[in-house]
Amino acid sequence: MIVFFGYANNDVTVHVPHVPVLGERVQATAIDSIDGGMNANAAVAAARMGARVAFAGAVGPDTRSTEFLAGLEHDGVDTSWAPRDAFLSTAVVLIADGGDRSIISQDDANDAQRLTAVLDTLSIDGGRLFVDGYRAEMLPSELPDNVSLAIDLDGCDDLDAALRAFALADHVIVGRSLWQNNFGIDAERWSMLAAQHDTHLVVTDGEHGWTLVTPSGETITEPAVSVDVIDAVGAGDCFCGTYIAFVDAGEPPAHAARLAGASAALACATAGPRGCPSITELNEFTATLATVDLQEIR
Repeated sequence: MIVFFGYANNDVTVHVPHVPVLGERVQATAIDSIDGGMNANAAVAAARMGARVAFAGAVGPDTRSTEFLAGLEHDGVDTSWAPRDAFLSTAVVLIADGGDRSIISQDDANDAQRLTAVLDTLSIDGGRLFVDGYRAEMLPSELPDNVSLAIDLDGCDDLDAALRAFALADHVIVGRSLWQNNFGIDAERWSMLAAQHDTHLVVTDGEHGWTLVTPSGETITEPAVSVDVIDAVGAGDCFCGTYIAFVDAGEPPAHAARLAGASAALACATAGPRGCPSITELNEFTATLATVDLQEIR
């Protein structure tokens, strides 16, 4: 069981010729309201890969929240873990021609108290907790012995919190821009941190691909799979959900990362935040990639 705790959003997506600068006015070409949210998207991706998945983010008692949860259930995500005493947060996503985007997100009700409740429930039978970087500061100093942690650090703006989360997790996914540019953790320190905390680190870099650093010091870097990009919204969430689903299924992390990269590429070639493929679609796609060694997962 993988329990995803974090953002669930009503995404208001606004398509524009380009992302405007301060004071500029641009004409929207389309406006849509769709389901999104970092961890909800990642949960859907994991479920589409065949993982046993639950979503534990808080939503509201309203009709829109009911519709949101129904969408998750349709993709095989267990929503019985999701409290309904809060609200469904909103994100405004500006998508420019070519796929560039800017996001304005509303904070949600998923606080430290709710995280503790999720951990208490998960510890009854054990399993894996997946959180987004906005929850890094909320993590306890220790986890139950039968609970493992994976985290997408994007969204974390505090280096100390990020490093505490790194020490707790067995799998960390982070964008290179945050990890290297914002936090100043260059490639020379990646292996040291992975070995020190017995953690697998995956550094994603958009169109430039990804790097996996294992606790043993092995470093694997592979390019992104080339596709015609429609929009990149949710591609990182798709990568995270796909990666952790295959890791949870017992696949080697390097192979899980290769499949996640291919899955994220397909997400970029599909409009919307939940363009992650099904496992069948992923297998069909990877079979066409002659330059990448991707075995079929059944």
